[in-house]
Amino acid sequence: MRKILLLLITLLSIIIAQTPQLIIDEKTGDPMLIGLSQRSDYESRDDFKEWFKEGYESYVIDEETLSMISEVDKDLTLECFMGTWCGDSRREVPRIYKILDYLNFDEEKLKIMSVDRKKVSPGGEQKGQNIHHVPTLIFYKEGKEIGRIIESPVGSLEEDFVDILFGNPPTPNYADWEKE
Repeated sequence: MRKILLLLITLLSIIIAQTPQLIIDEKTGDPMLIGLSQRSDYESRDDFKEWFKEGYESYVIDEETLSMISEVDKDLTLECFMGTWCGDSRREVPRIYKILDYLNFDEEKLKIMSVDRKKVSPGGEQKGQNIHHVPTLIFYKEGKEIGRIIESPVGSLEEDFVDILFGNPPTPNYADWEKE
C-alpha cells in the first residue's frame, strides 16, 4: 500500500511540474504563463489567444524558401524558451508554429518553455542553456545543438530554418552577449 501511495504521489508531482502556471507579472499586473507549455496554452487561454491567433493567421510563409526542405529529419528536436510578457515572443512564436505546421513537424518533438522576466522557468529548464533573450529557439539533431534563433531571425525565419537544417547556421543575434 505504501508503494502504491508513493507511486501516486510521484506521478502527481510529475504532472503538476509539467503544467504551466499562470502568475501575475509584477511589472504590468498582467497574467504571465511560466513552465512547460504547449500550443493550446496560447491558443485557448483568454489572456493569450488574441495575440497568438492574430500572429499565426496574419503571417505569410515564404513557401519558396521552405520548399528547399523536402522533409524534416526525423532526429530533429526543438526547444523554445519564450515569455508571454515579451513582444518579441508574441510576434515570433505564432510564426514559428505556422512554419512548423507547414513543414508537418511533429509537435511531440517541440519543447516550449514559458519563462518569467528573469528568463527562469519553475523547473529550471533554462539552466545551462544560455537563455538571455527570448524567444530562443534551439535546434537539435540527435541530441546535439545545430543552431539557434535568438529573439528574432538573422534573415527571415524561413531562411534561418533552412540554413540551420542544411548545416550552415547563421550567427544568432546576441551570440556575443555576456552577463553584466
